[in-house]
Amino acid sequence: MNIAMASLSVQLVLYAVAWLLLGHTFRLRRSVAILWSSAWFAGACCTLLVFVSATYTTVNLDLVVNTLVLCCFLLIQQGLDLFTGRQSPRWMYAGLLGCVALIEALRQAGPTWIVWQVALFTLIACWPLAATLVRMAVWLRTERKSSIGLVILVVSPLIVTMALFLVRLLLVLRGVTPGTVQFSQGSDFDVLATILFLLMLGAFNFSLATIILGGTIERLRTMSETDQLTGLFNRRVMMRRLHEEHARFLRSGHRYGVISLDLDHFKRVNDEFGHGVGDQVLRAVSDILKSCQRNTDTLARMGGEEFMLLVPLTEEAGAEIQAQRICTAIGETDLKTDAGSLRMTMSIGVAIVLAADTSVKTVIDRSDVALYRAKEAGRNRVELASDASIH
Repeated sequence: MNIAMASLSVQLVLYAVAWLLLGHTFRLRRSVAILWSSAWFAGACCTLLVFVSATYTTVNLDLVVNTLVLCCFLLIQQGLDLFTGRQSPRWMYAGLLGCVALIEALRQAGPTWIVWQVALFTLIACWPLAATLVRMAVWLRTERKSSIGLVILVVSPLIVTMALFLVRLLLVLRGVTPGTVQFSQGSDFDVLATILFLLMLGAFNFSLATIILGGTIERLRTMSETDQLTGLFNRRVMMRRLHEEHARFLRSGHRYGVISLDLDHFKRVNDEFGHGVGDQVLRAVSDILKSCQRNTDTLARMGGEEFMLLVPLTEEAGAEIQAQRICTAIGETDLKTDAGSLRMTMSIGVAIVLAADTSVKTVIDRSDVALYRAKEAGRNRVELASDASIH
């Protein structure tokens, strides 16, 4: 049993160091990584004290060990609270600490209270583990849209760990184990539980790392696809969606439209009021554009004051109506800025994919040509690519 405790202590230290490296070297959710590193350091101290208690039988460290176990589980839960942006009730911490004090009082009262000691210890161990399990499952389902199978796989180490505590309580209730709750006594169940706990620690840390790294990858993906100023998609996403939509057009014949949008005289805003006000104008215009798009549309800022709207399953008449609605909304809205309310206008070009369009580029080019005609015709207007022959 002493060898198992020593192995468990070493493993916990390695996990603590690994989370510190993740938090500081790779800067992956630093505060969360520090909390989980502290949890495993507390666990390592706990198993080390159990080892000391087994070696020096005159030293009773039950209170310290129980407190460290509780701290380990609570720090894991706090880290997950911070990661998911939710907060556990404060009364829970006070209640669990009260249970630790009650366990110590029962131990002082004598061995006749052994069942109550084990029951309370099972409670303070399983409560934060159950709260962590629920928090992980809910976050994976709501935020990551994970399948039920993946959720079960991720939380299974917590389920097994709680099951070990509950089985131990059941054995004590039936009088199977020695009349003690000390793991240092080394019953067969203690040895088996420690070996399983070693395996579950590895699986649980893998689950935590999966959540952290998965969240980091998701944030990086969002950053790579999002215009940081306006929150709209960027050119990269728009070009990908255009190619996808054009491929669908070639397969099924479902037409789509490209609406090119450009703010009129935007340079004057930057020159007269500064780039800070210019940024406020772009954000306000982006909000208007988002309010005018359909759920199936893709809206992106292509650069500077240029925007683009991809409208799937749309004929020219529908795309023109949508473009006119945008043009009117921009021109009639007072944009709130630090320089006061400003009025802007927008020139818009509309192109619908044709059977002769072998690539997305030809559709974009026709939309841009229509946009330039809108500029030349006096701005604050919509021009259709199909009207090119008229001009």
